[in-house]
Amino acid sequence: MKKLLFITWIITSGYGTEKSLLDVLNILNKEEYDISILPLFKDSNTHVYNENIKILDSLIDSTKEDYDEKNALDHYYKLLASPPLFNKLINEKYDCIIACNHNAPSYFTSYLNCDVKILWIRGDMRELDYTRLDKNSKEYKQIKQEYEMQAKVLKCFDSIAVISNVVERSLFELFGITRNVVKIPNSVDREKIDILSNEKISIPNKMLFTSVGRLDYNKNQILLLKAAKELKKYRDDFIIYLLGDGDYKAKLQQYIEDNELTQNVKLLGFVPNPYPYIKNSIATVLTSYSEGFSLALVESVMLNTPIISTDVGVANELVVKYNCGHIIHGDEKELSMVLYMYLNKPDNDKGIFNIGDDYDLTTEVKKTKFLIDETMQKVSNIKYKKLPYPEITINYSELDELKIQNDLMYVLRVVKGGVPYEYLINRRSGNDKLIVFNNGAVVGGNVTVPVFQRHSCASLLKTSSVFCMDPTLYINGSLLFGCGAGKNEDYYLENSSLILKQIIYKMGIQLSNTVIYGTSGGGYLSIIMGIYLKGASVVADNSQFILANWIYKEVLESIITFCFDNAETSLKYKERFNALDSFEKHNYIPKLYIYVNLCSHADNSTQLVPFLERLENMKNITEYNGINVILHYEPEKGHEGLDIQDAIDFLYKVLDEA
Repeated sequence: MKKLLFITWIITSGYGTEKSLLDVLNILNKEEYDISILPLFKDSNTHVYNENIKILDSLIDSTKEDYDEKNALDHYYKLLASPPLFNKLINEKYDCIIACNHNAPSYFTSYLNCDVKILWIRGDMRELDYTRLDKNSKEYKQIKQEYEMQAKVLKCFDSIAVISNVVERSLFELFGITRNVVKIPNSVDREKIDILSNEKISIPNKMLFTSVGRLDYNKNQILLLKAAKELKKYRDDFIIYLLGDGDYKAKLQQYIEDNELTQNVKLLGFVPNPYPYIKNSIATVLTSYSEGFSLALVESVMLNTPIISTDVGVANELVVKYNCGHIIHGDEKELSMVLYMYLNKPDNDKGIFNIGDDYDLTTEVKKTKFLIDETMQKVSNIKYKKLPYPEITINYSELDELKIQNDLMYVLRVVKGGVPYEYLINRRSGNDKLIVFNNGAVVGGNVTVPVFQRHSCASLLKTSSVFCMDPTLYINGSLLFGCGAGKNEDYYLENSSLILKQIIYKMGIQLSNTVIYGTSGGGYLSIIMGIYLKGASVVADNSQFILANWIYKEVLESIITFCFDNAETSLKYKERFNALDSFEKHNYIPKLYIYVNLCSHADNSTQLVPFLERLENMKNITEYNGINVILHYEPEKGHEGLDIQDAIDFLYKVLDEA
């Protein structure tokens, strides 16, 4: 039996994502899964989960008789700031821990000692985009701090589930994450809502619009009230029901009264069964600023009621796929016109949307089970341990403000255009020389990324070091090597090299005191990188030069398949696959040391000899810095590169000659 812990904000049977989680966990096989739930907050003693599901004590329980809000919050933030303390609190051992949203659930999950962790993002992460705010504002600093915390913990998770295209896109755009991401939409128990929707309700003799959700700033129901005020100038035969409670209730009620809308808008509070209202409406309206999903929209379409919504959550997916409503853009006059249009539709023109099984509860349960089982299996097969280094994530726009930390081994992640460019940095005080390492092929695949090959040798170096990760591997999990190809016109190796150039400048190191090193495919990356880091030297050990000649044909085929729309597109970028074409394009050859084992037939016949033959005919290169070929004879090694200490000694020699 698999022992699972779910960490969620709160336990409720209300609307939205918490309800979806409730439905899924109550159906998971109790003979296969031992389930516990840790709610961070508790505000009700209502029991909504099956008896086999254990509910742990919440961190903040406002139902206690002696509840003291200040003390409770102090305790909460103390736990949030202390992973060891939180680990002591959760003393059970679990096979898999699932964070049921980003922010605090993901932070606490990242603290716990467990081999398998899953993040289930059920909200809109665009709330963490601090770049849209004024840099001098208090909100900017707060949101930036939350973003940095989120970026730090995201890499702790072996799989990430998202509930909509909007969430998936924000995960990519803000954090550059595309790997190990699966989409599992929130779901609806269709049979249950069909039955509940037939409950008899009393509705005035007016055409009904329904809006379901908490009454708060984000849900933006004030927009709907303003549209109702505008609509009333033309029609008075409508009524709008707002189902839900929240801290904006008094404000909304005051607007209704001040604008003489009491006969057209009603606040019904939380309604346990909203489905008869949705079913008997001419449309369901959602006016939120942001949503991760919005279950109410799916429920509406399942009941064949059209939707009118801002472009949030799953709204656009539904409208495009099922032609079931309209997307609005936050303007009350536009919304009033759409409402007016629906009032003018014939009574029998509501529509049948045939939504299928995409959002059915049984589908979500199957996908959830597969996610848990597959992730646990994947982690048990992983060949590389996760890196023990701290991580810093910044946006590319912040690179100018970057300060490099000395005498600390850490991962710097720079997100540009949604792509994470990652560097393992060790800036040694008192030494102004640098060795840059590039990865070769990741043999066998199935690794935890980022990967920084040879990173353990940093402790052997007297110089500073930077280990580079090729983000091309994030494009598809089956790629063993990416050659920095990137995606179509977006050349990741060029971007990575130019970002690294700025990092080296921030390190206070001259490019002339820098040597770039790699073996095989890593040697190829180093040679191309040397073109962009003008002044640096390159040491390429048993390197590839012409990828079309590589004996591992399937590697190149995979790159072309996953990195380009088609093979024809890849032909536009021949300089990404051949060092000589790159030399010619940039009219530059870096100072290059080619280390080759004479006993590696593949390296000599398919790479070195064709490389040297073509070099003879390259007469138009004006910036040529010298190529040194160093041959050695080691029959037992073949394609294997130099021993690490021999490589380090040679790199020191190159730096001493600089």
